[in-house]
Amino acid sequence: VMLLLATEDVPFLSLMFEAASAIGTVGLSVGVTHELTVWGKVIIAFTMFIGRIGPLTIAYALRPRKEKKLYRHPEGRIIIG
Repeated sequence: VMLLLATEDVPFLSLMFEAASAIGTVGLSVGVTHELTVWGKVIIAFTMFIGRIGPLTIAYALRPRKEKKLYRHPEGRIIIG
């Protein structure tokens, strides 16, 4: 919403509705999408893409990876006697 407010001359509530609709991928609009500049349309398209993939999936994909060990030592209790 902040990027849209910086690039567009459209009322706040209209931009907020467009952004919420894009992130939720619900397909609703108040009719200001055709009035947006090229940058505004790119922001909305990117927001729709993020909403389609899902924030949790993106966070999981961008998390730091742990190194996999090529071996592991056996664990167990040995009872003698």
